[in-house]
Amino acid sequence: MLLLGILYGGITFYNYVELTNAVAVGARTLATNRAAYAGPPTACTLEETALKSAAANLTTSQITIATETFTGSSTCSDLQPGTAGTVTATYPCNLAIPFANINLCPVSGGTAACPSAYCISATTTVYIQ
Repeated sequence: MLLLGILYGGITFYNYVELTNAVAVGARTLATNRAAYAGPPTACTLEETALKSAAANLTTSQITIATETFTGSSTCSDLQPGTAGTVTATYPCNLAIPFANINLCPVSGGTAACPSAYCISATTTVYIQ
């Protein structure tokens, strides 16, 4: 039981670190591609592609980019310098304790931000240059 707990905990922690690094890559891409294109793809599209590419060891179809929020009146197609952009993503998690009906994953799901029953979540905020 203890060995199984260590194994599942290690896998979940690895997934969390992988998701956190991918969100950071996506946020950096968002910050640096503000004026790269006048039209499609927008900075948010480039950010989502970079985020999913950086999470090579996760199942990218299960990554949900929960929010991309900006301070002020900025949008994905019109990012203004000096505003802050926040990127949040979730990934399914399952740390169920057998026969106890308890799941030790940190975020309870079933919402648009976390469509699975339980999720791990990562958030990064960057300033747009």
